[in-house]
Amino acid sequence: MPVPMNRGLLKEQRDKKDLSNDELARRAGIKPGYLDNLICGADQPSPRLLHRLERVLELPEGALKATTTNEPPAKKEPKAEPVAPPKRQDPTAPKRIASRAVA
Repeated sequence: MPVPMNRGLLKEQRDKKDLSNDELARRAGIKPGYLDNLICGADQPSPRLLHRLERVLELPEGALKATTTNEPPAKKEPKAEPVAPPKRQDPTAPKRIASRAVA
């Protein structure tokens, strides 16, 4: 079962350890592309992988587990009331005005 991860802490610790994504992935035993997906939030790690990342980054157990999701709360847009098209000022006026060719 995937676990939400504190991506900010992962990036901070990776930078403190001066590790590239490729090196961190190699030490954790995963592919670099999968680590990229974890960092950008496209995937969530398993509890086992989260523990391996914590060991590689020398963090206490459970440090990378996010207490909340990293997603910003969805903004609710107010519903726009339907607007009727404006009424014509002069009902006898022609609907279209023919464009005049300029010679």
